[in-house]
Amino acid sequence: MDRQIPSKTIYHDKTKIVIHSPLVVMTKEEKQKWFEEELEKGNPTLLEIMEAAWRCLE
Repeated sequence: MDRQIPSKTIYHDKTKIVIHSPLVVMTKEEKQKWFEEELEKGNPTLLEIMEAAWRCLE
């Protein structure tokens, strides 16, 4: 079974950013539900990303 992960390409100046994630095709509500569920599960990757974002705001 060949399942492709959805992707989205963003351009910022001369930089091309490609995001490979099912999140790119989710609605705002679906994304919110996903984040809440993953936080409850203690998803370590999500927690690390959140910590890094908070450090950037300090």
